[in-house]
Amino acid sequence: MIKQKIFSTAIIVLEAVLLIGVFTFLAPCPIKEHIMGCHWVANVSAGISSVVIFLSLAAVIAGSALTRKGLNLAVLSISVLHALVPQVLISICAHEQMRCQIYTQPAIVAVASLVFLLAAADLFINRSR
Repeated sequence: MIKQKIFSTAIIVLEAVLLIGVFTFLAPCPIKEHIMGCHWVANVSAGISSVVIFLSLAAVIAGSALTRKGLNLAVLSISVLHALVPQVLISICAHEQMRCQIYTQPAIVAVASLVFLLAAADLFINRSR
């Protein structure tokens, strides 16, 4: 039973680090005269991370294997959306030396990709249950 919840717990940890990071050590450029796209990327990412944390907590608490599969499918699809937020859904600045290009965007894409892989692995390992 605990083995089945390891993936959801790892997803919670990854998303929590990203959620804290987009407001601290992975924060995009500060707001000045006008709000840049990287600010909105960070806000959308924080919202998506919160939803994924909630769904993963529900998967840890869930008693039914079918419920966990449904929650993992939701996390799987949301992680694809999360990876598309920077540059595809919301444009960030084109300056290669800005914080959003160096820290924020790669971190969001990396965490979303890892979450996708963890959710897919959980679904694959528990496919017969």
